[in-house]
Amino acid sequence: MNKIFLIIISCVMVIGCGKNKSSLVDPKAIVGKELSLLLKNPILPVTDSSQVKWFVMIVAPRAFRDEEFKIPYEFLTGLGHKIRVASRDTIYATGLLGTVIKPQLVIKEIDSLAFDGMILVGGTGAAIYWNDENVHNLARYFERTPGKIVSAICLAPITLARAGILNGRRATVFRDRSTIAEFKEKGVLYLQDDVVISGNVITAASPQDSEKFARAIAMQILNLKSDN
Repeated sequence: MNKIFLIIISCVMVIGCGKNKSSLVDPKAIVGKELSLLLKNPILPVTDSSQVKWFVMIVAPRAFRDEEFKIPYEFLTGLGHKIRVASRDTIYATGLLGTVIKPQLVIKEIDSLAFDGMILVGGTGAAIYWNDENVHNLARYFERTPGKIVSAICLAPITLARAGILNGRRATVFRDRSTIAEFKEKGVLYLQDDVVISGNVITAASPQDSEKFARAIAMQILNLKSDN
């Protein structure tokens, strides 16, 4: 009798653990064919000033990835949205391919209430923010606030993982053994996709995905607006 009782208890524990594990699966993630179809939808420029969204775009002082800055910046501002560039300081920042920009904001002085979302630009220089608590706090704020967006591309999603906001979410990152291992260590459900939309969190894998990344942000602006 005792043996039967122990077996039943063991089975319940195993089933219970299985349920806890599956509860981490992100049901809201948009990936694969569904995402491809979504990104093909036309995106019209903003015609009403009340629809304009303000983003803070964070770049590394050195070695940010040029395309990951330029393409989303030009795409979103071309639609009528506003972007302010931020970095560790307001000294000129330099991209891996030679782009030079002058950040308008210092990260630690950013007023999160003034923005509708954040965009983390990748490149090897993005590692400077992996353990930056100021950036972590911004990411947490945008992730937990309804109607806000947090996004990162290339190596920058590691910052989101270390901020703790990708735990239990599907996401992508630059494809490398170390980055994928870190994702798994932080409880991220890694997908080998170019772009992943998980609720109000958007991640992209590489510079080649910069346009998809930009379109995903623009589409999610519309989706989150319709959900509110």
